[in-house]
Order: sequence, then structure tokens, then C-alpha cells
Amino acid sequence: MIVRHRFPFDRRFDLFDRDVDRVFEQLTGSFFDTRRGPTVSGTWKDDAYVLTADLPGVPAEAVSVGVTGNTLTLSATTDDSSWERSVRLGEQLDPDKVTAHHRDGRLTVRIGTVDEPVARLVEIDTSPARAAIEASDTEAGDTEAVPTDTD
Repeated sequence: MIVRHRFPFDRRFDLFDRDVDRVFEQLTGSFFDTRRGPTVSGTWKDDAYVLTADLPGVPAEAVSVGVTGNTLTLSATTDDSSWERSVRLGEQLDPDKVTAHHRDGRLTVRIGTVDEPVARLVEIDTSPARAAIEASDTEAGDTEAVPTDTD
């Protein structure tokens, strides 16, 4: 419970209190899920990010998981209600490595991570003939000669 002391004759504090109330509501809304629908929780397990959503009484046929670009969308539609939640995948998560499992009213979505790039060495060409060709192409402006017909 929050207790505030109000100053009855000063309007500045009344405006300040409204601003504080608005900011507080925004903060609590971001920490607690006040929307209707199941809460989606996520955690890292075995080099993958795992999202879980409890959907009691919702059959697997009513649940869908879709990936568009870097956005993962979870949705459920029944005769009584519909629910949808979208999650933006970060750079570490691979949208091509998404698997979903529904059992006993719990939806589990596993998102794999992006493979680490393999390091390789690039061979440096030091032949003088190749360097001369590239230098002449740069000086000529990379234009090609077009043959003309003179009969």
C-alpha cells in the first residue's frame, strides 16, 4: 500500500502526483501481465531458448505457432476466446530452428541459437600478373571494349 501526503493548496504537487501515478502504472504494467490470456515464460536450456505457455483446456488443434522473419507468433483460438502473443527473436536466436510441442495443456516452444561462424583463412594472391590486370581495370574505369562492325 502506498501512502502519499497531499498538499491541498498547491496545484504543482497535484500535477506531479498524476505524473507519478502514470509512470507507476506503466512500470507495473510492464512487470506484471495484466492482459487477459496465459502468461508466456521463457528460459535458457541447453543452448536454446524455451518458451512455455499454459493453455488448460485448449486442444492442440486450436494452437498455432508461426515464424515470420524474426517474429515468433503464438496463438490459440477456441469457440469461447482467442489469444495471440508475438515475440521478436534477437540476433542470437535462429528462426529456422523453432520447434513446438503441446501436451496436457502446456505449449513448449524451443528456439535454437544461431550457429557460430566458422573461422577460415583467406589466401592472399601475390602474383604480379593479377595485380597488373586489376590496376589497369581500375584506371580504365572498368569499361569494356565493344567491337564495331565495319564492312
